[in-house]
Amino acid sequence: MALQDGLRSVLTQAPRRHGSGAGALPRRAGRLRGALRGALRGALRVMALAGLGLLGAAGPLVLPQAAQAETRVSVESARDMAGLLLQQKRPREALLLAEGILKGLPDDVPALVLKSRALRDMGRFGEADAVAAQARGAAGTDKDRFFAALVTAQAKASDGRKGIAQYWLRRAAEVAPTEGMRAMAVRDFRFVRSSTPWRLKLNLFAEPSDNLNAAPKTNEFSFAGLTFVNPAAVPLSGLRYGGDARFTYRIATGARARITLGATGGIERVRFSASARDRVPWIDDADFRRDRLGFSVGYERMGAQKDWLAHAQLSVSRYWGGGHHISDAARLDLGYSRRLAEGWTGALRLALEDETRKDASLRSAQTGEVGLTLARHFDKSAVSLSLSAADVHSDSRLVARRSQRAAVKYAMTRPVMGLLPSLTLSYEAVDYEQSPFAWWVDPRRDEEWGLSVDVLLPKMDYLGFAPEVGVSFRDRSSNYSLYETQGADLRLGLKSVF
Repeated sequence: MALQDGLRSVLTQAPRRHGSGAGALPRRAGRLRGALRGALRGALRVMALAGLGLLGAAGPLVLPQAAQAETRVSVESARDMAGLLLQQKRPREALLLAEGILKGLPDDVPALVLKSRALRDMGRFGEADAVAAQARGAAGTDKDRFFAALVTAQAKASDGRKGIAQYWLRRAAEVAPTEGMRAMAVRDFRFVRSSTPWRLKLNLFAEPSDNLNAAPKTNEFSFAGLTFVNPAAVPLSGLRYGGDARFTYRIATGARARITLGATGGIERVRFSASARDRVPWIDDADFRRDRLGFSVGYERMGAQKDWLAHAQLSVSRYWGGGHHISDAARLDLGYSRRLAEGWTGALRLALEDETRKDASLRSAQTGEVGLTLARHFDKSAVSLSLSAADVHSDSRLVARRSQRAAVKYAMTRPVMGLLPSLTLSYEAVDYEQSPFAWWVDPRRDEEWGLSVDVLLPKMDYLGFAPEVGVSFRDRSSNYSLYETQGADLRLGLKSVF
């Protein structure tokens, strides 16, 4: 009787949309049979489940109280009660209420969402996933689709399938009818991703170019009083396209340290235009194909206040060109970044690489690099300055060189008219140890300027991936005209916005 009295005190307070008699659901619309397990302590306030925003047709749900009497409650109030029970960590009682609604309204999406959530809270992940699938099938509005996708992700994440859970959270963000709901899905996505030991990053690109083959500005050059002409050394237009993927698995070794295992792969293809084939009929797309595969192991450690991060990584890579094995490389990267002051960060990086060429052993090389980056973060933008230097040792006069590079980047961190633009200006000077022709003439020196503009379109995203459009210009001068070149590329790609 205590259970019946407690339940009655709640049901008599349940609001009805159309007065005491309007909109009554026939008795066959649904009955919740049996007693709720566990006594309801005190009167439960009727309220919506925060974060679920349940919808549906209102109508009374018939609940048995005694052999001679019945109490009716609207479907919407029953949903509210189930939601409140879930908030109070009482999934069994919430499950009974949701099943009572579904007896009369088997395709009621809010009730299916409630049932899935209750099953998940009870540890019945497979059943929760199956009910979430029912909700997805019955969903007829974006709001219903949002919550169906959300509970699908919750069931899968709780069952240890965090990768596919991230997909469903992206799906929830895609169909979210309000910015608040989208923010909820993005927040949950980031939480699941942070607790997932592995990550997969994909990058696809297409780059129309007016100089795919990096040809010099002129195909004539002189040496020792003689003039040489290379008929194939002319700029050829076309399309460069491909993609790369990076898989990383993280193993925590402490509260602020972890080991990372990685695998990377990439492909690059070209397709020359009809005009390029008219200029050089024997040009072959396959000769310009590029492929790479790599594996890495690393270690990362973060400061107690999250104000610095140090990492070390050893990687091995293999490269192919034109379908042939070109080289193998082993590389060691060391890095340290730190918050210097409010809005300021700095990073230092060192690298050593040993490359063994398979096509021409003379061109094998050992490279040392050092780099420094200083960044200033503002409220809606960021600017950074990067400086780097490299020293390449090789027995080949075409490879041995020293270089210095500087780049300034300005990027918006908040959308401006729905756009996230960035601008990068770079300069690089390269001094080769010898001339490409003979030891008694001046060594080769190149200088190259570059300018690139990239624009991310976050409002045009699909499943959290937005198109990115970029254009870049480069101009390289040299004391040997054979190496002077210039060109413009248009880049089209996809980038995750969360």
